[in-house]
Amino acid sequence: MGLSFLVCLSLGFMLTGVSFSTWQCPRIPYNATRDFTVKYELPSFITDGPIQNIVTYKDPSGAAALFVAVRNKIYVVSPTLANSSIIGTGPVGTDQCEICAQCQEPGDGLKSEDTDNMVLVLDPSEPWLYSCGTSQHGRCFQHELKIQDSLVVISATYCLYAAHNSPSECPDCVASPLGTRVLVTEISRVPYFYIASTINSSIAARYSPKSVSIRRPKATLDGFSAFESLTVLPEFQDSYPIDYVYSFSAQDFVYFLTVQKESPTSRSYHTRLVRLSAEEHDMCQYRELVLDCRFESKRRRRRSSDREHKRDVAFNVLQAAHVARPGSKLAQEINVNDTDLILFGAFAESEAESSVPRWYSAVCAFPVHQINQAIEDGMFKCCGIAQHELLRGLSFFQAVEYCPHNVNLSSPVVDTSCWNKPTLVTTAPYKVDLFNGHMAGVLLTSIFVAAQGDVTVAHLGTAKGRIMQVVLQRSSSYTVTLANFSLGEELPVLQEVGLLGDSLFFATGNKVSQVAVTGPGCRHFLTCQRCLQAERFMRCGWCGSTCTWQEHCAALWTEKSCPPVLTDFHPRSAPLHGRTRVTLCGMGFQSRPHFTAAVGSPVARSTYRVTVGQRNCTVLPEESLDRRPTKSAVHVLVCELELSSTQAVAVPVMVQLTIEEQTRDPPFYISGSSSLSGFVFVVPNVTSIHPAYGPKAGGTQLSIRGQNLTVGSSWRVTLGGAECPVARQQSPSEIHCTSPAASSVHAVPVTLWIDGQQFPAPEPFQYRPDPVLHDISPNCTYEGSALTIHGTNLDSVYYPRIQFVDASMVMEAKVSVRGGAGLASWARAG
Repeated sequence: MGLSFLVCLSLGFMLTGVSFSTWQCPRIPYNATRDFTVKYELPSFITDGPIQNIVTYKDPSGAAALFVAVRNKIYVVSPTLANSSIIGTGPVGTDQCEICAQCQEPGDGLKSEDTDNMVLVLDPSEPWLYSCGTSQHGRCFQHELKIQDSLVVISATYCLYAAHNSPSECPDCVASPLGTRVLVTEISRVPYFYIASTINSSIAARYSPKSVSIRRPKATLDGFSAFESLTVLPEFQDSYPIDYVYSFSAQDFVYFLTVQKESPTSRSYHTRLVRLSAEEHDMCQYRELVLDCRFESKRRRRRSSDREHKRDVAFNVLQAAHVARPGSKLAQEINVNDTDLILFGAFAESEAESSVPRWYSAVCAFPVHQINQAIEDGMFKCCGIAQHELLRGLSFFQAVEYCPHNVNLSSPVVDTSCWNKPTLVTTAPYKVDLFNGHMAGVLLTSIFVAAQGDVTVAHLGTAKGRIMQVVLQRSSSYTVTLANFSLGEELPVLQEVGLLGDSLFFATGNKVSQVAVTGPGCRHFLTCQRCLQAERFMRCGWCGSTCTWQEHCAALWTEKSCPPVLTDFHPRSAPLHGRTRVTLCGMGFQSRPHFTAAVGSPVARSTYRVTVGQRNCTVLPEESLDRRPTKSAVHVLVCELELSSTQAVAVPVMVQLTIEEQTRDPPFYISGSSSLSGFVFVVPNVTSIHPAYGPKAGGTQLSIRGQNLTVGSSWRVTLGGAECPVARQQSPSEIHCTSPAASSVHAVPVTLWIDGQQFPAPEPFQYRPDPVLHDISPNCTYEGSALTIHGTNLDSVYYPRIQFVDASMVMEAKVSVRGGAGLASWARAG
């Protein structure tokens, strides 16, 4: 056991001459610059039941209409959402069904049957509307459209159903109550119906619609001619449902998007694309391709500054889709042309072993030409010579079969039979979520995409009845949300979206809402800078204190400039003649990011002007603007007060920031002033120091006491010119420092420096000889006993401490000094 004597001072040290304040500008969350709870009054149309389908029509004359299907009715609505007319499609067997009698068979009217309008599509070239319902075995009707008094009306209706249909063979049965998708194409002015229906064994047993079929209406308009089809085999009809989500045509093909099990024996679901030929109307060219939409956490971590961990996600179940051409920015990012068609899919992660979606969504972009190339590559693998056999797949449609691998593709191909059979292509490239996994907690139910200038804008409907207007891009790790607004009630937005001119039509529950393609408005942008940063197609401008469209502004409206907004500053007070650094916080200090270099240029010296009361404050470019925290809207400027002798003392003065950006390029520039009151100039005064002495070895905790000692932005203390490192202070009337070592015993002046201005102490600090330890008695002791320490100059230390150290503990206690030259006793504490 050993005993050592030392002087121990417990202090926190800071670098000399550097501010020990950790003050930072209060964070302004980026979301605080916009308010997505703003309610917009949108034009709407109310039906008397849940909406099942909507489709828009525009006549070459310019007349247009919106067709809205609910149970037993189809509304014909004008573009202004004024109800024009109603056609009754049910209940069958009642006088409310105006069209049922046109193809009613004996026995049809024995009982009332509601009609759910599963299909509502337009002819691609003729003014015809087709509707197919669940009543009367899924029959379809053709409605002729004409213009009457500038309104679209239904002039005649024909039933596409013949009397020779039977429960076992019904070529005119189209719609399934479980869901049906129809796409109509035309060749030589002859329409062809591409039909995909979800079935089960009970539906298949009576007047069965086929799973996938291609049908041509008869010229007599009383049904369909003989057709090609594929239907889920009877043993799989109840265990292998296929949900057809979306359909579109492009060039020489027709496509359906499905959600189905990965295989007839699997419990997991995924999304597939079905491709059919638009020129050869049979099933020989039937192809399926798996669509894989993912989020990769490794890619996210590489781009994330906060190293946020997220799991890899397979967004396996499609909720909605839309085919559109991208803006040039997104086209460049995904390496396509802006004339290429892109399939945009809104996907969700599903519950385990289920197709039920979780509230976690993604949007993936699949170039259609890449889809076609993947299918062609897969067929070459199937039909070419290879070492390993490949299953042709689609065992729920056809018998299990392996690809032949019997064709030498380097020679002239004679036998093309391998290409003339339905095939599943399994080698498809995956796509990555455009939102980088940020749509957690959101379930997307609809999507409409359009290029606006060089950006690609998506209108996304959600399960809570909201529309999110976002920019689709790959170059950013965050989501650019232009608008996020409610359609009224918290009901899912219907998959189908209508477009007429510059208006989009969304359906929720029994309401259709009209939204301009440019968005619902601009009032959700709360600051001028955020307002003018909006995409130009949104037509937003600043009106007084509100972001709005020009036609809604009764005051001065501008889309060219914004004033700065000063929200806070620090410090709140400064010495009268010091060069205090003042930190200004706010928004709109610059119109563009990475603009810091310009702050120090000769032009920028006239751009940024700061005054504090009557004193100018010079902006410091190396400490300004780029200090802005991430994920925050706050801007920061740091300036240094210039010396002045005319400033009043102890009177609150104004801090004013004036910015006049010389660069006035689009989209906007900063111009104007902002001010805040509450800055005070004071005169600090040092009244005493404590203690007045200490050993020349240094280490004495020195307190400088007085008034207004903690004002300003930086503090220094010197003892005879030597730095006394300043510690964090707790009181505005006291500053602490730790005395440095001295070369000799002498008295030195004490000076406090605040922002370069000096304030001397009224008395000096006295360096005394260092204490020397001679002996300790007794040599052995026990807890609670007293020790006597003999030495010289023990009273040179104002706060003496000793330590007792052994292998298991370190203890401290105060020392009672009796006689500066030689005696100290210690009652040891446990």
